[in-house]
Amino acid sequence: MLKTKRDLGFSGNDFSRVLAALRASVDPAKVTREFAAQHPCDAGFARRLVDTASARLWLNDGAPAADVLTMLEVRYRFELSPGRARAYAAEILWTAQRAIDGGIPHSIPPSKETRYAAA
Repeated sequence: MLKTKRDLGFSGNDFSRVLAALRASVDPAKVTREFAAQHPCDAGFARRLVDTASARLWLNDGAPAADVLTMLEVRYRFELSPGRARAYAAEILWTAQRAIDGGIPHSIPPSKETRYAAA
């Protein structure tokens, strides 16, 4: 049987509120705690929402992707192992970049693809 999509209880309005709070320099941990308190069964999603919003803001402000990755890793350096923190940060960065790019994967133009193809 197919599973129905679970309603996470968050909306685009919630994302806008998170972005507004982060732009107003509210501590990301505080924003995460507030959203986790509103939706206790989705505390992990609240964390991902705040981290993705943070990454989008940093990228939109012109921060290099490597710096965004490092900032996300440092945010969880005491909660996760180094490998897990790196993997989590990479996933959040990828999600933020796809949202900024409109979800369209970048591809090599066909003319360059054939020129650089190995024989």
